[in-house]
Amino acid sequence: MPPKFNSPKQALEQGVCGQHGWSSRYFRDASSGRWCVEVRWGVGDDKRHTFVSDDTSDESIPGSKKGHAAAAAVALEGLDAIVRSVNLKPLRTVEDALGPRFGSTCEVLDGSAPGSWDRLWRCVSRCAPRARAVGIDVEGNLQTPPVLVQVCVQIPDEETSLCVLELPRSNPGGNLSADLRRLLRDATVAKVFCDGTAGSDKRSLSVDVDLAGAGAQFACHDLEHLASDLAGATSVPRGLARIFNLAWPDSAFRAAKDNKDKKSVRYFVDIQDGRRAPPRALADVPAPIRRYAAMDAWLTMMAFEGLRRTRAREEKKLSTVE
Repeated sequence: MPPKFNSPKQALEQGVCGQHGWSSRYFRDASSGRWCVEVRWGVGDDKRHTFVSDDTSDESIPGSKKGHAAAAAVALEGLDAIVRSVNLKPLRTVEDALGPRFGSTCEVLDGSAPGSWDRLWRCVSRCAPRARAVGIDVEGNLQTPPVLVQVCVQIPDEETSLCVLELPRSNPGGNLSADLRRLLRDATVAKVFCDGTAGSDKRSLSVDVDLAGAGAQFACHDLEHLASDLAGATSVPRGLARIFNLAWPDSAFRAAKDNKDKKSVRYFVDIQDGRRAPPRALADVPAPIRRYAAMDAWLTMMAFEGLRRTRAREEKKLSTVE
């Protein structure tokens, strides 16, 4: 049974924009006084529209509430065909839709094994200077250092990638390895997170991008911020799956996080909270959980690459028009 909403605005925000990771912006037109809402359902001017209502209420709290509802009602009607088109794509979990591709194209390495980091550095060095980037994900991020760090790089000129998994507390001194610290401090390599406003992943790695100059020093990017820059801000984080959909709009499916399988999340939370002994070696981590962790870093890199291509395509359109 479809959910019931109390107002047109709730239906637009929760039933449409929230479901798909679209952005909305309400405002009262300065010249006509009519309430409007701009909705962006992708990247580019062809994927945004401003819906104008007949409501001319003032900007008081009651007036704004009435104006937002009127603009949202217009938007719901105007977006109906777009929503129907998007919903024709099957909704599939990330593992179901992308798991086979990940398994056949991404090699997962134990960061403590000899030569693992050397291989990652060689892959990074083969990238063009402006294209050097790694996707980073963290498990057990409420402690420093975290339980697990996953670093993924795409191998240039190939449809393959490499992912290094590191257990910081299994290193000498129980901290980040020298290679991981070197990577985090290397301003020539972009570090891509999907961390949002919380910043827990970066904070657990002692990468505080809020400090003056630290963003440039550590060369960090966050998919949530990049997505907002390209397709408008949302009231709640989009999350990695929705950002992937935004980055790859021509996919034959809509990726969704599997909210039913919590085993991997619980595994790291239990370690973090002291209910489970931390693994001494990566081999102690069950294989399905290692795969889950590596796939998050891989998907972060995939989404970043899609956003980068989408942005380049839009910039080319603008330069052609000019």
